[in-house]
Amino acid sequence: MPLPLKSLLSTFLLLFYVTRLLAGTPPKTTSNNTEAIPPSGLGATTIGERVLLLSDGSWKIDNYYREDKVSAITDHGRTVSLTRKLDPNSQKPILIWEYSDQSTGPIQILVSRAIDTGKSIHSNTDNCIPVITARNLSKLSLFRVIAELSFQTSDGNIASTSVMLGPLDQGEEEEKVTSPIYVDKCQNLTAMLHIPYCYFSNGLDCTNTVETSRYGTIPVQLAPKPSL
Repeated sequence: MPLPLKSLLSTFLLLFYVTRLLAGTPPKTTSNNTEAIPPSGLGATTIGERVLLLSDGSWKIDNYYREDKVSAITDHGRTVSLTRKLDPNSQKPILIWEYSDQSTGPIQILVSRAIDTGKSIHSNTDNCIPVITARNLSKLSLFRVIAELSFQTSDGNIASTSVMLGPLDQGEEEEKVTSPIYVDKCQNLTAMLHIPYCYFSNGLDCTNTVETSRYGTIPVQLAPKPSL
């Protein structure tokens, strides 16, 4: 006499579960799980360790991060190599850092051009449009940098503007036209540069790697950092 369909289904599920247990692999949990797990696994970070979460519900140590070398930038703007390996005897991690042979270059920001608009019927003062150029001379990709510039005339008047530049790959440069600044003309100006935000694509802060140039159309120097 044939078994009812419900009994066949229950028997199949029981055999499937027992087979998975005998194979040593826990069954995939689906409760409250709507996230698609890639075939290679989903990365996760524990305290000092990287792991891969697998789609079958198991996990393993991520060997790529377990024994690899990554780069970092110090607060002084130098590149260091961070190495993490396992001691074959103790199986404890060995953490070593050293200065990289190829130090990173700067993020250079300058006023490459300045456009004199001439007096108009609308205004007698917004007659200069600075053009800001950012050059990524580092070994890393630049995500974003915000440049705030304060321009000072020979008689002490100050006008300010700001731009956001990026992303920029290694060796790339970007030119951006700012809004007009309220001065009579572009001649005899100097500029002070402040960087409130600068990050590489890997998440490292690049504020301390920014350099300026006094040989652009308008000389620029970095603003002094506020004292703590």
